[in-house]
Amino acid sequence: MDPKFKQNIILFAEVIVPDLHQNTSLEYAFIKNFKQLFQGLEEDSASKLKLLVSVIDKLSFLYNFTSFEDLTFENRKKYIDKLFQFPIGTIVAGLTGLRSLVLISYYGIEEVWPTINYDGPIKPQTP
Repeated sequence: MDPKFKQNIILFAEVIVPDLHQNTSLEYAFIKNFKQLFQGLEEDSASKLKLLVSVIDKLSFLYNFTSFEDLTFENRKKYIDKLFQFPIGTIVAGLTGLRSLVLISYYGIEEVWPTINYDGPIKPQTP
């Protein structure tokens, strides 16, 4: 996974799931899950996701006069909120899909399960 792509995914994910912000252990587990999901995507979908993350970064210069990675946490939240109101439906649909991948990756972390009262997958009983 490209380092800039990875960094921007983490920055986006922190906005969607604030518990990731400045939490190295959760961040590591999150990116591990995200990589696994990303690698399972069809090539076309993975390319579109990379393009979307690049668009998020580039639009930051127009909206904020700085790169996405240089925004403070609070400014990133405001910026992402604006993007979800973007006038082009394809961008909003892509952001919604990316948000779904972020949530699946986050809630796939075993350490998070107790906070949502989830005991984990049901294990088959041995006779």
